[in-house]
Amino acid sequence: MTPKELVKRVVHCDNAPRIAHYLPDDEPNDILWAWFGRPPAKKEWHRIENGHDQRIDDWGVVWERAEEASFGESVQQPITDITKQAEFEFPPRNDSQYHQEALQWIVENNASENPLYCLAVMPFSSLFEEVHKIMGLDKTFMAFYEHPKDLKALIARMAAAQRESIKLMAQYGCDGVMDYDDWGLQERLMISADMMEEFFIPHYRENWSLAHDLGMDVWMHSCGYIIEVLPMLREAGLNVIQMDQQENMGLENLDKAVGGKMAFWCPVDIQKTMVDGTIADIEQYVQRMIATIGNHRGGLISMAYSTPEAVKHTPEKIAAMCQAFRKYGVY
Repeated sequence: MTPKELVKRVVHCDNAPRIAHYLPDDEPNDILWAWFGRPPAKKEWHRIENGHDQRIDDWGVVWERAEEASFGESVQQPITDITKQAEFEFPPRNDSQYHQEALQWIVENNASENPLYCLAVMPFSSLFEEVHKIMGLDKTFMAFYEHPKDLKALIARMAAAQRESIKLMAQYGCDGVMDYDDWGLQERLMISADMMEEFFIPHYRENWSLAHDLGMDVWMHSCGYIIEVLPMLREAGLNVIQMDQQENMGLENLDKAVGGKMAFWCPVDIQKTMVDGTIADIEQYVQRMIATIGNHRGGLISMAYSTPEAVKHTPEKIAAMCQAFRKYGVY
């Protein structure tokens, strides 16, 4: 069984012999995680008068950061009037000239004797996050109530651009597509489930159905307290949820909500056990993950947080997590 075939079995809980892996421990992994190039930033990081660094991305969003290790904070957005959103031009992220490096990896992988599962982060990878990035979160929240038609029109434009991304990913030979929309705060949703249903779920359903029709699975990153909407996302067509937190919802509760119906791509909880736990705690938590959300002859893909230094994950704890996933993740 190739890694590509294994991941497909894990995603669909189809009698997989073990969990799938994407770990930074120099052992064999099962996923080629493809990120595509983007149009150049309008202005790269540079020092400004207040001592901060500033960058203007391809959308025209102005970012500032006080420390080089930081992702930065959005301080100025290009859409200041939602009623004029139709005049705003999206960057050409679907232009294949920016995709050639990643495409070469995909072609080489798919031609190999033991191909990995190719998971592509779509060039237009978000609906909610991209919208509030180019508008500002506060203005987006106000637009839900003051300008719903204009906001829906902007979301529809973003969804249409994402459909073009999905078609490209199928042409490139990808096995799954991934988008990014954080829907949760620590203890609640950012907006109500009803509002998600009205503004976003119809677009998810259409786009994810297209991905399925083109032979691809759908993966989504979403952190925070999102257990309430996982069944709704599954009904809309989501196959895999990538979440870095689980303890704020509970592994057993997550399993009860969608276990065996949706797969999970997760590290050990990045805010609690990986920070405050001992090596033994981490090993026990991995065993609980496999006994709950991963206990469906599939349903669990291992990973580590991509920027561990930002969340105080030590090399020793990361190594213990990787070892535990590989030791216990066999059915």
